[in-house]
This record gives sequence, C-alpha cells and structure tokens, in this order.
Amino acid sequence: MHSFGEEDSVIDRLGAGPFTAAQVRAAGFDKAAIRRALRRGSWVCLRRGVYVETSLLDDVAGCAERRHALDVAALRLVLGDATVAGGTSAARIFGLELLGEPPAEPVLLTDVAAVKGTHRNGYVLRSAALPEHHRATRHGVPVTSVARTVIDLARTRSFAESVAVADSALREGLVSVDQFRVVIRDCSTWSGVSQARRVVDFADPGAESVLESLSRVAIHVQSLPAPRTQVTLGDAGGPRCRVNFLWDDVRVVGEADGLGKYEPRGDRSVRDVLRAEKRREEWLADAGYEVVRWGWQDANDPPRLARRLRAAFARGAERQLGRQRRHAA
Repeated sequence: MHSFGEEDSVIDRLGAGPFTAAQVRAAGFDKAAIRRALRRGSWVCLRRGVYVETSLLDDVAGCAERRHALDVAALRLVLGDATVAGGTSAARIFGLELLGEPPAEPVLLTDVAAVKGTHRNGYVLRSAALPEHHRATRHGVPVTSVARTVIDLARTRSFAESVAVADSALREGLVSVDQFRVVIRDCSTWSGVSQARRVVDFADPGAESVLESLSRVAIHVQSLPAPRTQVTLGDAGGPRCRVNFLWDDVRVVGEADGLGKYEPRGDRSVRDVLRAEKRREEWLADAGYEVVRWGWQDANDPPRLARRLRAAFARGAERQLGRQRRHAA
C-alpha cells in the first residue's frame, strides 16, 4: 500500500469526480492515507465512504448546477449505475428556474424492477420507467431529459410550480413543446398526466421570470382575459419599449416587477435605470396606456391582483370610450 503524499493526486489515478474508500484502497492508498488527506483538507467527505478532492469542490463552488451534479455523482457511487438524476435534481442540474427553494436532498430514479423507492439517508430514490430517449447527460452525470424532467414535475407538483419550470425550459431553448408532447404520450397512463397536459398547453416562453410565470397563473385562475406577453410598443418614431403583459382592447399594460429590474446594468447606475424607467412610464401614459405594476405579494394573492387588474380594465375601457366620443365629435 502507498501512503498518500503531497505529490500524489487521486484524480491522476481515478479521474475527476467523487470516489469511494474502496476505490482509493484499490488504487494503492491505505486507510491512514485517507485519514491524513481528510485531516489536511485535501479531500472532503460528501457522504459516508465517498470523497472528493477539495480543489474540485472549489472549482464548482460558484455553479449551483455543477455543485448539485457532484452530490448526485457521489450518491450514484453508493446506489449504483442504474440510477439517474430526476425531478428537482435534474431541474437543478439543467439550471431550470423553480418556484421556491428546491429540496436540498438529491432525487434519483431507477428502472430496475427489483428496486423499491425510498426516502432516507438524505436522498430520494424512485422507481420509474426510463426509456432511452428520456435520458440525457449533464455535467457528467446521467439525468432525465429536460422534457421528461418537466413532465415529471408537472405530474406531481402544483400547477403554479409546474408552469414556472415549463416556462423556464422553453425560455432557455432547452426543449420544445413537441418534445413535451412526446413524453406525455409515453406516460399517458401515469398519474398526474392530465395536469401535465394542461401545463404544456399553458406554458409560454415569453414569461421571462418565475414572477411572470406565477403572475400568468394568478391571472388564469381568476378567469381574467389572457394577456399577450413581451409586447413591443412604439409610435411613428419606432419602437419605444417592451412590456411584460398587454391587454390590447383596453390598453392596459401589466408589469411584474422583481427587484432585479432596478439593479445596475453594465455601465448604467441605479439612478440611470430609474430615470429610464420614469421616461418609459411617461411615454406609456402619454400614449394612453393604463399601467399596473405588481410584485411577489400580489402574484401570490390572485384575488388581490385580480381586483387591481379589473379596476385598471374599467379605467382603460372608460378612457377608450372617451377617446371614441372625442373622435366622433
């Protein structure tokens, strides 16, 4: 047995990624070397009997996708190669935006018939059919495809959560509606597939954030007219601005404002951003648009948002009627 020296790297012997104590011993290192590497801080224990070099952990520290992929890779060393990341784990590895914080524990799927699903030891293992075209690889680990990931979540999560992740996948160009429909056909007898169909029918790549997705759901569940999304408005001088939501008939603009909208952008300071937003608002008012702004509080309270929008629709309709009367005079 070799002792683990400063000049040795387990990556040179085993390749980059997590490794088990058994693999380390098979590579010629003894138990004392493992203890020294952990004590010295060269290695970190990801889970019992599974380690990773600290340098690799540092490399992925700034990337949530790769960091979670590393946790999944470590778990697969324990559970076996017949497992793939699925559900919220696959969504995190693909970088899909989720409504709310995802569970910290990895979620893995397996199609081995003899394996029963379990939820223990800091992970979730589920048994499910995994045809080859439902699989992909991302950051070096097997995962369910983007389409399968979204449909699985749409079958099991709330409508709002499902729409948020479906919008995100479409917005990033990671999947198409046709790919969603292929997976739905494959899973047509599974529980929750009817909601998945509703989610796919409702999904819109024009929703540019989770807040906008949640707003769309709030508008829908309150039986309000569906707005157009990401509409560019202008005048004879050309395009002037783009709005999140537009109800053309009553000239009402909806703006779902997250705090990020007012953060500095490139060379533009917060003051520059606010000044530009003020000019934009003035142009919309001069052009006869009623503007309604809301944030997370309203989006999470659909009746409240509906009251504000209905009031704006009434004002917009009255304004339109007044303009028609003036033109007729």
